[in-house]
Amino acid sequence: RPNSSPEKLAKLRPAFDRKFGKVTAGNSAQITDGSAWVILASEASIEKYDLPILGKIIDTQWAGVNPSEMGLGPVHAVVPLLQNHHLGIEDIDYWEVNEAFAAQVLACKAAWNDASYCKTHFDLDQPLGDIPDDRLNIDGGGVSLGHPVGASGARIILHLLNTLKCHHAKRGIATLCIGGGQGGAVLLENPEK
Repeated sequence: RPNSSPEKLAKLRPAFDRKFGKVTAGNSAQITDGSAWVILASEASIEKYDLPILGKIIDTQWAGVNPSEMGLGPVHAVVPLLQNHHLGIEDIDYWEVNEAFAAQVLACKAAWNDASYCKTHFDLDQPLGDIPDDRLNIDGGGVSLGHPVGASGARIILHLLNTLKCHHAKRGIATLCIGGGQGGAVLLENPEK
């Protein structure tokens, strides 16, 4: 917002945990207007109707965690998605992690990069790894762009596919945290690579 300042942001009250919380309106995605649409088509339909191909969905994964850990749903969706395709974080060119709250993206990054968390929850011998900042939400996330709730999934997918195309990159992962402790992840590929 034009009249924001660090001083004003510091005075905002926590949204959830009134006593210890750090999530405020200033570090949360604002509900915004927006629309997006994507056509999912089979190869036969693409050929029949001569449709342009922006990208290919390789796989999706959905997970659920305790509702009190709602923002970590994407962590539990990404790990099996990567494992199923014998990929690591380093094999993914760009990431779009829906940023409902700034703390939520930071918590996901911390969990993927935490040896104890990865061992306890996924029986991994080492952390999954750290997503490089220059490959994550490269044009901003929900806090800066807004959160068009009903269209966020399509917006994130389209943005990631356009990023892959623009940067001549092969693979991307888009994730969403979902209320109630759910999380989703989709592995996408640029058909031109």
